[in-house]
Amino acid sequence: MKFSKDKFQSLSKERQIRKYLQFIDLIEQNWSDEDKRNNLLIEFTKCLQFAKDIELRSLKIANNSLRDFIRSIIQFERKYGKEKRDYDLIIHSHDGRRKRIAKPIYLVLDELRSSFNIGSIFRTSECFGIEEIILIGYTAGADNAKVMKTSMGTAQMVPSRRFDNLQLAKDYLKKKNVTLYAMETVEGAQKIEVTKLIFPAAFILGNEALGIPKDDLKLVDEILEISLSGWKNSLNVGVTAAICCYEANKQL
Repeated sequence: MKFSKDKFQSLSKERQIRKYLQFIDLIEQNWSDEDKRNNLLIEFTKCLQFAKDIELRSLKIANNSLRDFIRSIIQFERKYGKEKRDYDLIIHSHDGRRKRIAKPIYLVLDELRSSFNIGSIFRTSECFGIEEIILIGYTAGADNAKVMKTSMGTAQMVPSRRFDNLQLAKDYLKKKNVTLYAMETVEGAQKIEVTKLIFPAAFILGNEALGIPKDDLKLVDEILEISLSGWKNSLNVGVTAAICCYEANKQL
């Protein structure tokens, strides 16, 4: 992107800001290409001097490292840009170095609503070698664009299977001798960190707002919870999934 002073100053302040955000994205994406990076940094710095906002003209851009560059623009990005999500930030520098090994662990997603949570769970599942993800009801799967994007390409690497309800999922899992653990904060729930898990094991994760239906809790072998010490009594479902995967892998 190249602009003359007259061309850039003819843009409205809003359009100027959009161009600055585009520069930031391009600089990050091309940081490893020294020539492209330097050319973009020169143009970005030049265009900042054309800004209608005095504050922007005084913005000092660091160019010695990507970490310092981010530090120098982060306040501008937070003020004017969209909040970045995980998939916008992660660099795939070491992906593919390990062969995926499936473990006797299943995750059952009982009518999760957020495609972003589901994508995060697929990504966690791939990292921890989960055998299969069971999708219940309207839970989105790997064919959902938002799930695929948030999973950072892993949604198609983890086998998944869909059932209309938990009873059908239970019938399928019990044929494989899978122990069903519901993750829910109810009276009588056992602490996952002190429970000796029986494998193959499936962890059932409920709707973000409503949890696991009472009728579904009657179908499981045991109800588990994660020890918490704060005022809030629940965790994000993606975080819960990660803790379950970690604990199961540790016990294996």
